[in-house]
Order: sequence, then structure tokens, then C-alpha cells
Amino acid sequence: MVMQRPAVMQRAGAEAAGWGAALALALIAVAVVASTSSWLLYRDGDSVVVALMADSLRRGEPQDWALSPVLFLPETAVYGALSFLGLGTVGTLTLNAVVNLLAVYGGIRLVAGRFRPGARPVAGSVLAFAAFVALIVLEVPDGMPGFHLALLAATTTYYSATVVGTLVVVGLLRRTLDGTPPVRTAPVTVLVVAVSTLTNPLFVVWCVLPAVGAVGILVVRRRIDPRLAFVLLLSITGAAAVGYLLRAPFAGTIVAAGGNYLRPDRAGAAIAHLAEVSGATMSRWNGALWFAAVLALVVACVVIGLRAWRRRDAVVAAVCGIAAAAPIAATALVIVAGTDADRYLQPWVFLPILVLAVAPPAVSVPRAVSGALVSALAVGGVAAVPVTVAAVGRHDVDLACVTRWVEQSGRTGAGQFWTVRAPKLALADPSQLIQVDNTLRPYDWLVNRAERRGPVTFLVQDAASVPFVLPVGAETPDRVACGRYTILDFGSRVLPLGEPRN
Repeated sequence: MVMQRPAVMQRAGAEAAGWGAALALALIAVAVVASTSSWLLYRDGDSVVVALMADSLRRGEPQDWALSPVLFLPETAVYGALSFLGLGTVGTLTLNAVVNLLAVYGGIRLVAGRFRPGARPVAGSVLAFAAFVALIVLEVPDGMPGFHLALLAATTTYYSATVVGTLVVVGLLRRTLDGTPPVRTAPVTVLVVAVSTLTNPLFVVWCVLPAVGAVGILVVRRRIDPRLAFVLLLSITGAAAVGYLLRAPFAGTIVAAGGNYLRPDRAGAAIAHLAEVSGATMSRWNGALWFAAVLALVVACVVIGLRAWRRRDAVVAAVCGIAAAAPIAATALVIVAGTDADRYLQPWVFLPILVLAVAPPAVSVPRAVSGALVSALAVGGVAAVPVTVAAVGRHDVDLACVTRWVEQSGRTGAGQFWTVRAPKLALADPSQLIQVDNTLRPYDWLVNRAERRGPVTFLVQDAASVPFVLPVGAETPDRVACGRYTILDFGSRVLPLGEPRN
């Protein structure tokens, strides 16, 4: 026991250094995103739904949300817990971004495996996470043409929980194949798969199908014990089925029709969109570097996976196989769904990096060099804090103008989805702004339908707004300028609302 204590302390020190490096990298990434992509992080129409939900729950309001197939359950729980720190909406979203990225590192570290002779799981995990952060930096700002996939992990709504859930399941699968008794890993696998499928069915494409495929190939080619394969397959597929069945109580909450998400007749348009965005990415130097890095990582997964297969290393072969197959499955989904939703393609950026965590180290890095790198990251992380604080404290004068005018009016107004979301979140009483379409029909999408809907006497619009179709006889309103926003004030005249739509 006495002889083992130095080794235990050394491993604990290595883990602490790894988490310290990950924290520094996360702080650097969030500083970059908050400074260059603040709109996506704080005011994007989709990005604010978790904050709206958590704030509504905290106020004890009636709940009747109109949601997409994604329920945002883990994301709302995390944001809600962080909101009790009293950092305000922007501060909480920023802290949530750091937590999201640290959770990504935690998933990578789980995939990297245990300490063993010839392996450096912590160094590999930090290297893989550093690659992910590098992809984030190459993607910003979010308004630049091309793919923006890695930086979505910093948001509370663009599937951060699904990203982390996928990494955790791959990590648990790796640990089980590596000799950890299934009695220890299976319960956690079942829980993560069930919750991930419940909150986002996209998890089935990103994780369940690739994992089942990898285990199936391993057992058919007799690389793992059939009984172990049976436990793995039962845990993953059974939990996914349970998670999907648990969505039944939320049927009234999910307002999107299935036909909105499966449009194989638009496969050609989806392929054309992928080609267009790929070209836009390649047209800028950082995008070209991003593209080259992603493709190099995928190729590395294939090469190292095949080498592992030849030497009968089922663990590395399985991880690399999933990391290479999941992006292809995600791309196939985009084409079959006929969609232009690039966010479905996130497996391209968070799974191929795993090859850096599981591949045998090519060279041994001297301890002095490792210490110097950790120290440099620490300096970078500390330097990133004031940059982030400055971004968080940057006052949105236009948004403040709108919210101040609305609150002082004491009346109810309306606006379109991409325009009204951020002001709605900033209001003490979000029900003072009703979400409508350009024909003044309430737009029940990512909004609490239980909110009161008082008489509408003004409209809020900006450059993203489609021109309103006003009722016949409506007089010209007074126009109140608030920077990028314009308030159309009808005074005591009430604008009639149509039937709600989603």
C-alpha cells in the first residue's frame, strides 16, 4: 500500500492538471465566442428558449410550452441551477458556456480510458479538447459564411446535452470493452441513453446507431464475447426505446409535425446547400484550415481504427469506428430530411477529435515541456477572464431602449420570432411581448402558451422582421427609434390578433 501511494498521488496530480488545462481552454473559447459571436450566445431566437423556460419555472408561472422535438430538459436543469448564483441572464449564459465545454472535456476524458503502461489518457484528452477549442476559434464569428458547428456547444439550446451524452456513452462503451464490469457501466449507460433520447431523438442517429453498428461488427467478427455484446446492445437499444416512449407525456408540448423534419423530396436541395456551405467555408483562410483539420481527423480515425482492428484492439477500433461513422450518419440524415439545418452535422467536430484521445502516443513529451504547456494555458485562461467579463458587461443600448420603453408603457405589444425573443427575455414580465407572425397571428413556437395575451397596442420590428400586414383602416402609428429596433406605437388603438399558429 505504501508503495502504491506515490503512483496514486501522481495520477491525481495528472488529473488535476488536465482539468486545469481544460478550464483554461474553456475560458479562452468562451472569451472568443462572447467577444465575436455574442448574438448567437445571448440573443439568438433559439438560444434564449432555455433561459425563458428556467425563468418562467422560477417565477412559478403556469407551464404550457410549444416546443420542437427537442425538449431541452438537461439544458434547462443546468441553466436553472446556475441562475441561482445571481449572475443575471448574460452572466449565467456565459457561465453555462464554460460548464458545457468542461462537460465536453469530461466526456473526452471518459473515452480516453484508464491509466496503463504506455498510455497517457490525460495528455490525450487535453490534446483532443484543445483541437475542439481550435475548431471553435476557427469558426468565429458566427455571422461569417460557412459551417459553425463546434461553437454551438457553448450555447444552451443547440444540442449541447446531446453532444455530451454521446461522448459519455462512447466513453462508457470504451470502458466496458476495456474490462470494466458491465454491472458498473450498464446502469449509467441506460440512464444516459434514456435521458438523451427523451430530450432529443437526434441522439439515436448521432450515438445509438453508430454504437450498435460498432458492437455488431465486433461480435460478428468475434472480437468480443457474445454475452458482453448482448449486454451492450440491450443496454443501448433498450434504453433508447424507453427514452422514446417516455416522450409520450410531452406529446402536447411538441408542436412540430413529423413531416416538417422528414422531406426526402428535398434531398437535392439539401445536397446543394451542403455544397454551398462547404464552398463558403473553403473560401476563407480559417475556414479552409478548419475544413482540412476536420477531414484530417476523420482520416486519422479510419487509419488508426484499421490498424487497431488488425492488431485485434477492439477498444480503439470501436471508438474510431463510431467517430468516423456518426458524421456520415448525420450527413445522411440531413439529406434524407431535406433540411438546411447545419447543426445536425455536429458529430463532424466533436467525435473525430477522439482519435487524439485514444491513439497510442506518437512521442513521449518530457515532464518539463508538459508543465510549461500547462502553465502557458493557465496564463491564457487568466487573460481570457477580463475579455469575457468585458463582453458580458457590454451594454446593449438598443435592447435596453426597447425594454425600458415597453416596461414604462405598461401595455402589451407584439413582434416576430427573430425580433422579439431577446427583448422578451430581458423584460421583467415577458408576457408584455407576444410572439406573432407578420399577419398578427400568435406564433406558438418555443414559447409558453400559458402566458396571458393582453390587447396589443404596439409592434416591435427590426431588420429581421417581415413587413407587417396591418388590418384595414389602421392608422399610421407613431414610430419610436431604438437603434436596430423600431417600435410602432398605436396608442390606445388595439390591434386584433388572429388564430394562433405554430
